[in-house]
Amino acid sequence: MFITNGPIAHFILVLCQTNQTIQPSYRGQSIILVEKDAAGFTATDVGEKMGNKMTPTGELSFNDVKVPATNLVGKEGQGFYQALRIFEEIRVEVAAQALGIAQGSFDRALAYVKQRRQFGRKLEDFQATRHKLAELVTKIETARLMVYRAAWGIDQEDIDPKVTSMAKMYATRVALEVADEAIQMHGGYGYMLEYDVERFYRDARIMDIYGGTREIQKNTIASGLLR
Repeated sequence: MFITNGPIAHFILVLCQTNQTIQPSYRGQSIILVEKDAAGFTATDVGEKMGNKMTPTGELSFNDVKVPATNLVGKEGQGFYQALRIFEEIRVEVAAQALGIAQGSFDRALAYVKQRRQFGRKLEDFQATRHKLAELVTKIETARLMVYRAAWGIDQEDIDPKVTSMAKMYATRVALEVADEAIQMHGGYGYMLEYDVERFYRDARIMDIYGGTREIQKNTIASGLLR
């Protein structure tokens, strides 16, 4: 359920139990490649979403699906560890995506307050606006450094789950906050479909969920601190 690009994917990597007796059970998990036209496999679009509309989301069903042994990805019993590595990269990718939304929202807001006039003055001349811009750009740059640090660790094959979780959790929250404030700065126009900021807000919301919720990220961070 809720598999990104599920309805249009030609190949699906499935984490499944290939050894039913080994303990702990995760040591018996493997990743299997399933092709979309495999007998017994179906992918159904789950319907319209609030945001992130450029990627369809689907529910995948497997009914007596058979694949050749050559469809094993990597070694048998290593699937759990492979999945952990994949999730580390996904967290950084989602964090980078969130950073882009935050920057895009900020850029739109900055351009708007420079030209919009209220009470005979441009919005950029009000101290409240200036303070809000200062707060937001500081958070964006902090998120950027965290994302870059996490991405560097992956590039160097020196992955710290604590760092990737911090980057994902922080960047996604910043994206939602900046998008929300961008709408606020636009006033009523920010709620209209003709302005990008409303879409940024809708797209930002899912960032805090997919790739691991903020609660999962907090657990990972705490485990890294307390081990």
